[in-house]
Amino acid sequence: MSGFLPLLEALPKSPGMRIIHFCKEPILIDEVQNYCQDQADYCEYLLATFSQEDLEGLVGYENSYTQLKYLNENRPRYHMQSKQYDYLFVTTMPEKRVEFFQKVYSALKNAAPLFIIIKNCETTFTYLIESELIESNYVATNKTELGEYTIISAKKMHGWSGS
Repeated sequence: MSGFLPLLEALPKSPGMRIIHFCKEPILIDEVQNYCQDQADYCEYLLATFSQEDLEGLVGYENSYTQLKYLNENRPRYHMQSKQYDYLFVTTMPEKRVEFFQKVYSALKNAAPLFIIIKNCETTFTYLIESELIESNYVATNKTELGEYTIISAKKMHGWSGS
């Protein structure tokens, strides 16, 4: 899926960059791994899943800068350090989206962007996701069509929600 390369190249680079990616299928993984490998400075990539089965399907992607982690969707928190990640990619949407957006909020650095990548779908569904992001204190929502995918982007609100 080299179609995502322009998205990755547009990300500001910083030393010690950390990326978290919630997924169950290998959409975007190769591109992000190549992006991390090409970085002169350290880059950390965490593939997170909501089921042990999904985690086992991604074992082949683990390497020196890519870790895998199963996060139980029903836990009150995801047991991630506060303000640890620079970027969030979501290619597998959880059922409880608002709860997910609120839980992952504390793991993102201030003003960190998130990117939700879904197959092209009805506009009403993307509007629903955008409103759920706003409800969860994300701002600057935007929708972009990229081939067969829709990318919904937003930023963690800085300084207003107490995180």
